[in-house]
Amino acid sequence: MARTVFGIIGCGGIAQSQHLPNLTRAPHVWLKTLCDRREDVARAMQAKYSVPNLATNHAALLADPEIQAVVVATREDMQAQLTIEALRAGKHVYVEKPLANTAEECAAVVSAQQQSGKHVAAGFNRRFAPAYVRARELLHLDGGPQNVHYRISDEYWRWGAGYPPGVRVIHEVCHIFDLLRWLTGSDVASIYCVQSRADDEALVLRFASGCVATIMNCGYATMDCPKERLEAFSRRGGVFVEEYVELYAFGYPGVQPRETFAGHTHPDREFTHKYLLEKGGAESLLLLRRMGWELRERAERAADAPDKQEVERYVKERSPHWNYMVDKGWLSALDHFAACVQQGAAPRNATAHDALQASLLAHAAIRSRESGTVVNM
Repeated sequence: MARTVFGIIGCGGIAQSQHLPNLTRAPHVWLKTLCDRREDVARAMQAKYSVPNLATNHAALLADPEIQAVVVATREDMQAQLTIEALRAGKHVYVEKPLANTAEECAAVVSAQQQSGKHVAAGFNRRFAPAYVRARELLHLDGGPQNVHYRISDEYWRWGAGYPPGVRVIHEVCHIFDLLRWLTGSDVASIYCVQSRADDEALVLRFASGCVATIMNCGYATMDCPKERLEAFSRRGGVFVEEYVELYAFGYPGVQPRETFAGHTHPDREFTHKYLLEKGGAESLLLLRRMGWELRERAERAADAPDKQEVERYVKERSPHWNYMVDKGWLSALDHFAACVQQGAAPRNATAHDALQASLLAHAAIRSRESGTVVNM
């Protein structure tokens, strides 16, 4: 099988948890070069994944004529400029979300992409999550979504503590803005946002198609709570999806009312959950999340527990990445992009234009929150 030659810029958290393991096991990818300004990190990842070449300056990676595509997985404030440089160097680009912190930077990438003739895939991988692909198929068999509710809740109070208050909508809810645009096949006509406290808010979106959607965005959950839930109704039926692992279908003749989906794995970590989720769906997910939360609490709080060292080792080194143990489409999105580059086909990944729309919505939500008014798009 012919493979697309890739390089990756940025070997930090998201690269280590997703992109590096996925690049090195995607059937249509050959990862030739990785780049990070921190040479020690780059060398560790090079050895871990047996990547042939290493660079600490991205210009050297972009100058390689054999590299066809680049994954950009750096800080948000660097990604737009690196994407533009890669496009100008004649590379296709898969860039993490959010593409940039501002809509203006996103628009600059759209312009550079149009001038280059290369493809830009924004890292809105949820479009490739098997549960959501199935949900979209069912909804559009019955006229498309008319009323949608989406909950996204996690321990942002813990992992997002370094961000200023109120910006979760830019770097996390952007995923849901893109997902809903893709799910409905429509642009957003207006948005309204009201908060109870910073990063704990409700949003109402009206789409050009006539669909209405609400988003519950809460950064104050705990790890034992499932992170995401979708409820969507079409003309005479509907679907519920619990955390990517279980789908319920209502009102569709001849359609199986319940489907479950396997989890996502990391090559370094425990993989049993992949099969448990496929067999047990949401019930297994709840048990796994509860187990993870209880073990972490024990490791952090029970200083004199007889199994403290064993539990700590499991939590830090062996347990699944709890928010990454479900299949949100990371590997499929990347491999599809690579296959399209190889075949000269247009990928169905989210584009730079889609990333711009998500950014516009995030900043419109902030304006609505601050003004207390509906913002028309």
